Amino acid sequence: MPKQAPSKAVSASLPRRSRKQANSEEGAPAWMTTYGDMVTLLLTFFILLYSMSVIDIERFQQIIISIQTSFLGHTGILDESPAPEEGEESQRSYEEGFIPESGQMEQQQRVEEVLSEVRSFLEKAGLKQDVEFRLEERGIVMEMPERIFFERSRADLRGEARQVLDQLSEMFYKIEETVIVEGHTCNLPISTPEFPSNWELSVMRAVRVTRYLVEERGLDPRRFTATGFGQYHPLESNDTAEGRARNRRVTIVISV
Repeated sequence: MPKQAPSKAVSASLPRRSRKQANSEEGAPAWMTTYGDMVTLLLTFFILLYSMSVIDIERFQQIIISIQTSFLGHTGILDESPAPEEGEESQRSYEEGFIPESGQMEQQQRVEEVLSEVRSFLEKAGLKQDVEFRLEERGIVMEMPERIFFERSRADLRGEARQVLDQLSEMFYKIEETVIVEGHTCNLPISTPEFPSNWELSVMRAVRVTRYLVEERGLDPRRFTATGFGQYHPLESNDTAEGRARNRRVTIVISV
């Protein structure tokens, strides 16, 4: 029999994938890259919003000072004037309420002038030993004890009080600052038809002092505010008679 030619093996392998198709299946789809960039940008945006909503006051002031120094502080960027010589004061001070240094000096000078007026009033009225006065952030504060103006549990001005208020009004004529008159009591309860509580008593005392200064002495009512705090802003403990006596007072605040 004639010899048969050997049969060739038939390959049944699958079609080979292209390199581009294989690489695309191994990594993330192309749209994921764009999506990831978008999510990252959104995250950065919300972090920026949060950082802007929680302001570090000290760092914010430093930034403002830096900006003002750069653009308004004679650096030549927006100001054609020459830079100051070494040793000259070229920077503006904004550390205390963003008030320029010149403004701070003027304000300090005004405070000293009003303090001098207060001392003069206390000496003239003979109240230097009885009235405490101090400088606070809200202004010059005078703590005037109850006995200067009122009888216990009363809101009618004593005769001697009018003399004190007359001298006080002379000081107010010399200044232009606004004035806050505050009434304070101790914690001893009061319940009368006129004063159901210490709230009414403290308010009425402040009003009586203010009305005398405005109506009897002719001061500008727009400069004055009358308010009462009852027993809730004591200077000392109400556990002792001395402490309660000190807490019954009229506080006069000159806003400088």
